[in-house]
Amino acid sequence: MIRKSFCLIILTLTILMIGTVVGEAKPFYEGKVIKIIVTTKPGGGYDFYGRLVAPYMQKYLPGSTVIVKNVPGGGHLIGTNTIYKAKPDGLTLGTFNRAIGLMQVIGYKGVRFDFKNFSWLGSASTELYSYCVSAKKYQSIDDVMNAQSTRIATSGLGGMNHITAVLFYYMMGKNNYSLGTGYEGGETSMAIMRGEMDGAFGSFDSRKGMVDDGFGRFVMFIGKKKPAGYENVPFIQDVAKEQRFQSVNKFLVGMQEIGRPFAGPPGIPADRLKVLREAFEKAVNDPQCAAFAKKADRPVEFGSVKDTVEWATDIFSLPADVVQVLKKAHGVS
Repeated sequence: MIRKSFCLIILTLTILMIGTVVGEAKPFYEGKVIKIIVTTKPGGGYDFYGRLVAPYMQKYLPGSTVIVKNVPGGGHLIGTNTIYKAKPDGLTLGTFNRAIGLMQVIGYKGVRFDFKNFSWLGSASTELYSYCVSAKKYQSIDDVMNAQSTRIATSGLGGMNHITAVLFYYMMGKNNYSLGTGYEGGETSMAIMRGEMDGAFGSFDSRKGMVDDGFGRFVMFIGKKKPAGYENVPFIQDVAKEQRFQSVNKFLVGMQEIGRPFAGPPGIPADRLKVLREAFEKAVNDPQCAAFAKKADRPVEFGSVKDTVEWATDIFSLPADVVQVLKKAHGVS
């Protein structure tokens, strides 16, 4: 009898211990709201990918709710600072302009992050970048280069489109352009269609709709592969041909390999970060996600954490002359 009672006590304690362990092992995201910060206004490429990834991350983090919050301003700087300064509990993530790290490289005073230290999840896509201009004003890149002046829309200091414009015209030895800042998301295409701006650098996919509608024209690409139907559009290295600028071309092309980076603040616990990285990879590779993106004419291609971390580190190895050009363009002494 005593032995039987002892066994019952041991069994009860074992069940209680198992219950405690299961409770402790409860996924951190269950019942939680995970926020993905997009550093632009609604509309445009970054917003699209933030909203594309969110429901599929939620799918692979069962019990969670994943929402998107737009935090625009400062050419992605305000939103990027917000992501970096967020509580590192694994509940705040974000996507931002991949060129924003250059603002740290040049010592821009508004930077409140250390680009190398983000908790990187990877990238949702590689990207073909473009120089898209008004179809009414220009037929080719030669027309653009020979124009008296070209008004280029950019998101602002630190934006990939802003930095690319500065570096391209530097390589071409031209100063026949002006930059209009503050154009984010879909505002850029609208500005060109209204005649407010003459052109803009940006992803092929973000500008393709405007080109298909006859308002825009691609005059140059930055990347490794041209889409069908645009075989005659030159790559940047075919336009800026001087050998001394090949390192700049290599840098600009390389930036497209990590087209849509996602990250969280530094210090996310390793076990939580592992879960988030796995969910992100599964989300980007989900067949339904790919099918939805295809309907929207947007590419989806998972970029690994390893490649993203290497890219985020390599950005600090730019040639000194390039850094000086960027400093001057951004008013940094």
